[in-house]
Amino acid sequence: MLQAYSENVEVAALSPVPFNSGAVKKGCTADISGATIELNRRGVYMVSVDGTAAASTTIQLNRDGVALPQAQSTGTNVSFVTLIQVNRDNTCNCCSSPVSLQVISETATTFTNINVCVTKIC
Repeated sequence: MLQAYSENVEVAALSPVPFNSGAVKKGCTADISGATIELNRRGVYMVSVDGTAAASTTIQLNRDGVALPQAQSTGTNVSFVTLIQVNRDNTCNCCSSPVSLQVISETATTFTNINVCVTKIC
């Protein structure tokens, strides 16, 4: 489980939102580095994002570089909750890699606050 957030962060158009502060991190199922969340264990994860932007924008969750249409929100107060299924573990095997998630801002804006929470539910 992890929770991370940023305050007063500027994001360019079509760029991932960086999460600069970590609030909670438990276990090794999910890690975060800047703007990238890595899911390391197979299972189902609940991903929740909420934030407030200075101007109307659209945020969308990308999984391994592919936009997820069920995980997007538009406005100055943005939020979504979605489930992500991971079918493989990230191991030391050279053919293995984590599932990577990024929250993309479609327009340039400043987020007065933005928060992400990832919980492995099974």
